[in-house]
Amino acid sequence: IYWKPGRIWSSKKGVLKFLSRFANQSRIRINRKTNSFDGVDAFNPFFARISDTSLISTNSNLRNTLFFNRTSRIFGAEYTYQDIRNKTLLASGFDSRFNQFHEVAMRCNIKRKITFKLSVKIGEKISEVDYVTGRNYSIDYFFIEPRIIYQPNTLLTVTLDGRISDKQNLMQLGGELAKIYEVGSTVKYNQVQKGSIQGGLKMLNIQYNGNSNSALGFEMLEGLSSGLNYTWNIGYQMSISKNLQLSIQYNGRKSENIKIIHSGGMELRAFF
Repeated sequence: IYWKPGRIWSSKKGVLKFLSRFANQSRIRINRKTNSFDGVDAFNPFFARISDTSLISTNSNLRNTLFFNRTSRIFGAEYTYQDIRNKTLLASGFDSRFNQFHEVAMRCNIKRKITFKLSVKIGEKISEVDYVTGRNYSIDYFFIEPRIIYQPNTLLTVTLDGRISDKQNLMQLGGELAKIYEVGSTVKYNQVQKGSIQGGLKMLNIQYNGNSNSALGFEMLEGLSSGLNYTWNIGYQMSISKNLQLSIQYNGRKSENIKIIHSGGMELRAFF
């Protein structure tokens, strides 16, 4: 459902003119199986608590975004709410995931070539697994991410960004705490009618007081290690012909007391 009053109120004045600056987009997808037949909850698609023992499986995604000045070149803002729930019945038991967050983002064009963006997110992430121990957690997380984008022309884009993140597991499940401080930069260069090349470098300082070699540790550390981490990537995409497109990607990362890890891939696409 996409609500865009600017299509009919942009030429109005007063309150209607102000409301025309807003827009709202909602997306809902629900797939749910239950063995409960009591009451209206059996037929209510929004009744999908992953801890409900009568719920056999679910795959639901609810996302709503409220925009303000979405098409403005000077200033714009948006508020997003998302609720994702997954529950699967395996041969050994249930595997459930839950992720819900609120996010506020804004952008401001300081000058014609410079754009400032800021994003703030607060949410909760839950994992419930009943066939193995050590994979149950309930994380409250918060992050703030500023970003400066410099685009002198249509060919070159340089981005400088940072992030401060705070995550804490539920006290009843251990109370582990992680703090992440990140700074990085990306550069993208477009070749007209040929392709583009993009590279990035990030430095992350992670403080974590739990067990790194666990499912919770992997989630809290985002696949990295406690201490100082570096990640970098280079990607190149080019059009070989009108019907062929080649993509090459390289990624690397380095953590304290761990050797450098390299990975890469190549993809060739044919368009018919």
